[in-house]
Amino acid sequence: MNFDLLLTDGQIFLLIFARIIALMLLIPIMSSTAFPGVARAGLAFFTAMAVFPMAKNLGFIIPDTGLLYALLVIGEVLIGVLLAFIVQLVFTVFQLAGQMFSIQMGFGASQAFDPLAQIQVPLLGQFLNLVAMLVFLVTGGMKKIFLTGIYQSFVAVKALDVFAQRDMLVTYFAGVLGQLFEQAIIIAIPIMGTLILLSVTMGLLAKAAPQMNLLMVGFPIQISVGFIMMLAAMPFLIEKFTIIIDAGFGQILTILDTAYRGRL
Repeated sequence: MNFDLLLTDGQIFLLIFARIIALMLLIPIMSSTAFPGVARAGLAFFTAMAVFPMAKNLGFIIPDTGLLYALLVIGEVLIGVLLAFIVQLVFTVFQLAGQMFSIQMGFGASQAFDPLAQIQVPLLGQFLNLVAMLVFLVTGGMKKIFLTGIYQSFVAVKALDVFAQRDMLVTYFAGVLGQLFEQAIIIAIPIMGTLILLSVTMGLLAKAAPQMNLLMVGFPIQISVGFIMMLAAMPFLIEKFTIIIDAGFGQILTILDTAYRGRL
C-alpha cells in the first residue's frame, strides 16, 4: 500500500515538474542562454518540491496506461508553455514600441542580438526590453510568478483542459495580441509623433531654402531629438511598463480564475 502511494506521488510530482520546467525554460530572463541549464532544472525541481504538498490534493487523475499518462505530461508541458507565452508577450510590447520609433530616428537598419528570444531586434527595442526587465525584477515579477502564478495555475487548470478548451484559448490569445499592439502604439506615439513633426518641419525648410543640405543636418538632429525625447519620457515609460506588467499578470490570473469557475 505504501509502495502504491509512493508511486502515485511520484507520478503527480512528475506532472507538476513538467509544467514548471516548461515555464522556466521560456519565461523572460530564465530563457536566456546565460542562465545555466542546470540552475534552471534545479530551480524547477525545488519549486516543484515546494508546490507538491499543496498541489497533490487538487484532484490529479492518474491513468492506468502509460500512453494516457504521457498525454497528461504533454498537457502539463503545454500549460507551462502557454503561461510563459503570455509573460513573453508582455515584453514583446516594448520591443515593438522601440522598433516603431527607432525606424523614425534612422536606426531601422541597426540590429542587436537578443539572447532571450534568440533573434535580431532593433537596438532601441532591446534597450526598452532591458528596462522592462529591470522594472519586472524591481516590482517583484519573479515573486508573482513563483508565489502566485505557479500554484494558482495548478488550482485552476489541469492538463485535459488544454485539449478541451483549445478554441477558447485561441480566441483569448487573439484578443491579447490586439491589446498588446495597442499598448505598443501608446508607448511609441509620443516619441514617434515628435519625430514625424520634426520630419515635416525639415521638409518645409527644404522647400523654403533648397540650398540648405538638410540631408546631412537633419539626420543627426533626428537622432538627438529622439534621444532627448526618450530621456524626457523615461519616467512615463517606466510607469507604463509597471502598468503593463501588472496588467499582464492580471490577465494570467483572470484566465486562471475563469478556468477555475468553469466558464472558460
